[in-house]
Amino acid sequence: MPDPLTHAKSLLKEGFAIDALGGAIVHPTPHVDSGTYEEKLLEWGWGAMAACLVSEPSYNATFEEVLTAINENLLYFEMSPRVKHIERIEDFAEAKKSGRLGVFFQLQSGSCIEQDRKRVRILHKLGLRQLQLTYMERNFIGDGCLEPENRGLTHFGIQVVRDCARVGMLVDCSHVGIQTTLDAARYSPKPIIVSHTAVRAIADNPRCVTDEMIKAVAGKGGAIGITPYAPYIRIDRTPTLEDFVDHVEYVVKLVGEDHAMIATDMFDGKTKANWATPWYYPEIIGTAGYSTRRVPGFTQKSHLPDVVAAFVKRGFSDGAIRKIIGENFIRVAREAWKGQGTA
Repeated sequence: MPDPLTHAKSLLKEGFAIDALGGAIVHPTPHVDSGTYEEKLLEWGWGAMAACLVSEPSYNATFEEVLTAINENLLYFEMSPRVKHIERIEDFAEAKKSGRLGVFFQLQSGSCIEQDRKRVRILHKLGLRQLQLTYMERNFIGDGCLEPENRGLTHFGIQVVRDCARVGMLVDCSHVGIQTTLDAARYSPKPIIVSHTAVRAIADNPRCVTDEMIKAVAGKGGAIGITPYAPYIRIDRTPTLEDFVDHVEYVVKLVGEDHAMIATDMFDGKTKANWATPWYYPEIIGTAGYSTRRVPGFTQKSHLPDVVAAFVKRGFSDGAIRKIIGENFIRVAREAWKGQGTA
């Protein structure tokens, strides 16, 4: 058998790696030394990513800010021959076949919906395929993970979750409160995800998911995405890549290999000046700083082959690895993006 890194590169070439929350393509726009950002991601083994719409100055964007961001991204797609806009499940295969990076739209807060439920359908028509219900705070949909009352979904939030299933939008419970997540799993007729998080049983951070949340999401057919954000992986010391793998393995052992994913949560265009997390969310960031916020060994998207090699070394089967790096997301999206119509 070849060495783990060689085998990892082979698995990436054969499979299809999806970043369940991959930052942004534009606004903020990442800078690379040569070529384009999407060309680099393809070179590093990525096949597709969820592009977060509007990440500054706040993830709780207005509806107008979201429309502007959609327009900026669509314009960029027209100008880039190496990007495939993902709107249907078949687009993933087309992206791989044509050698393009698949990009689909994600929002990190449903605040832009305000109290206008028809915006769910409008955003879906404009390409949004993954909607995070809340950010850290409370909105009209429900409580975020930092709300001490942990009140769960509002009735309006239940309607939004049902509307997402109706039009074919994947519900994302990252940053979402415990009860809100449990409610979303209860009321959604489709699978849901937590795109970028980690395991609270290992690291007691309010952004991490409890066993109850993991089981609820998996019980609905969904998946949990582990992200290499250092404060989520260890709170007692600097984490290692092995610690990151521990979180993935925990999910696999708890609910099975069909329910684990990965997500970088890396916004490569953000600078130290506009990384506002320490000021607003010290409960989340702890002692991590701009240069120490990611797990050593997985600080850049170029480290994907090393991450997959770590899965190989841990003893994950080839089939399990292919599921974790991409197939699980596609399986969930295939069901969630179907839509139910209005009947």
